Amino acid sequence: MRRKPVKFLSYGLAAILLLSSSYAFRKHGDVENIGNRSVSGRVFKILPNMVSLEKEIQLGQQIAAEFEQTARLVEDPVISDYIDRIGQDIVKHSDAKVPFHIKVIDSDEVNAFAFPGGYFYVNKGLILEAENESELAGVMAHEISHVTARHATTRMSKGQYIQLAAIPALFVGGYWAQMGIQNALGLGINLELMGITRESEREADQLGIQYLWNTGYDPNGFVSFFEKMKRQEKSQPSRLAGWFRTHPSTDDRIVAALDEQRYLPEKDMYVINTSEFKSVRTRLLEIDNAQKAEQDEINSLEQKRPTLKRRTDGDDGDGTETDPEKRRPTLKRPTDEPE
Repeated sequence: MRRKPVKFLSYGLAAILLLSSSYAFRKHGDVENIGNRSVSGRVFKILPNMVSLEKEIQLGQQIAAEFEQTARLVEDPVISDYIDRIGQDIVKHSDAKVPFHIKVIDSDEVNAFAFPGGYFYVNKGLILEAENESELAGVMAHEISHVTARHATTRMSKGQYIQLAAIPALFVGGYWAQMGIQNALGLGINLELMGITRESEREADQLGIQYLWNTGYDPNGFVSFFEKMKRQEKSQPSRLAGWFRTHPSTDDRIVAALDEQRYLPEKDMYVINTSEFKSVRTRLLEIDNAQKAEQDEINSLEQKRPTLKRRTDGDDGDGTETDPEKRRPTLKRPTDEPE
């Protein structure tokens, strides 16, 4: 299904709210030049990333290999190929500088996540939770943005720079001065990593919407999914635990995502949904239901299986004694009756 673009006049209130929010700074422009931009920022705005792209790919490969030793993948080729095609299409319309490897995880948690170097995983629960392809693509575009902006290795580099900057100071001053520097160093790293995490989420929201638009999807897809997760936060805490662990829900982020759409040139048509999304989602749901029915049957058989009790010495297995001496009846002599 496709729709004609709508003017974002209905988002006037969101734009007004944005003026008082922390999201007023728009970092990335020139959306017509996506693919030729450099979106991986410098550390502290002036220092280069200490991890090369080659090292970043190696790091992601190592993490992914360890992760897949314990993760259970969805092996169905129809589902895997479909998700890979959506992801690769977004990558092609992004600022990515590394190839992507995209797989589906057999997990009910509503989430998706990417390791450095383009190793990207989409949970089964996310596919089943999305109402249309633009919502699914919106979340995938957000995660792809974390890789294109090199958020993971930028955070690593930032921590390394902070440690290196403090090393000379450790050789001057007395004992208490050195202890103070070390404590401040540890605190500084934590604060910096927290700060860059908040910034990286903002940046991934912005880039994700831009990539969604550039691929031809309705740019509101991520926002509508985000709002739905916010509404369901209390009703489905277990399924959404992963989502809110990696995607902190705030009204400011929704406002900023809505405002970002005002900067996007209008297209004649946007993709909202496809018949393939519906068929793949139905196929995944059927596979999921069949697996759960099979597991329920296994659990039922386990409960019906008879429990065997081993015979111990002196026991027939039914609670009776086997020792002849212990099984011999005991005679009770009558007591003398009173005269």
